[in-house]
Amino acid sequence: MPRKSKNEYTDFPVVISSPHWSEKKLGRTGAVGLCYDDGSIEIDPRLSSKEYLDTLIHEMLHHHFPELEEEDVAIIATKMMKELWKAGYRKINK
Repeated sequence: MPRKSKNEYTDFPVVISSPHWSEKKLGRTGAVGLCYDDGSIEIDPRLSSKEYLDTLIHEMLHHHFPELEEEDVAIIATKMMKELWKAGYRKINK
């Protein structure tokens, strides 16, 4: 289990370890991204650049803030994605 630390401003637990993420076609799962208890994240590589960014942020929020509700994660991730998108961040396929 990833190491947890208390945020100095609240009593909300935060996972401070870095997740390991990889790409995997997730069509049969019905998901576009998954975050596992072992600290790994899988993202479907078939997503558009914008969807990929939103999903990566979403799954990283699950990793770092495991006690957040799904609805809150979705709202925060989309807001963060929109700001990063406006700033010009894109996934570049190699």
